[in-house]
Amino acid sequence: MLVTIEELGKTSLYPEIIQKITRGSNDAAELCILEAESLARSYMSKYNLDAIFGNAESEPTFTGQDINLVKKIIKIIASYYLVRKANPNVNVELFRADYEDALTWLESLQAGNVNPDLPYKPDSSETGGDNSDVYFNSLPKQNNFF
Repeated sequence: MLVTIEELGKTSLYPEIIQKITRGSNDAAELCILEAESLARSYMSKYNLDAIFGNAESEPTFTGQDINLVKKIIKIIASYYLVRKANPNVNVELFRADYEDALTWLESLQAGNVNPDLPYKPDSSETGGDNSDVYFNSLPKQNNFF
């Protein structure tokens, strides 16, 4: 996971609130973080997701400044998922507004309206050989015989 429960408790929700919502089980908090990461990944298809998020075999390798922005988006989404379960002493509307802002940013990222310093996918024949926002392809050439 890119974001840990401890990081979530330091920046988005107080640790005691997380404890009350999850009833002392880290599994619920980890599941919310994983769901938030999955949502963020679904908007970031043009980026090198293994470098940003890591995978089952390796840890994330990208350490640029804008990784903090991605972590913040994940924390906002995970916090909203947690407070939807139960909301002891928190205002759910504030978390919902942050959640909607995070989704708006992800949609802007996907549309190419914002361009953080994140690694693009490596070049391949599917991406056309460069990392631009425009991709195209065509059908294979056909030979017609009369």
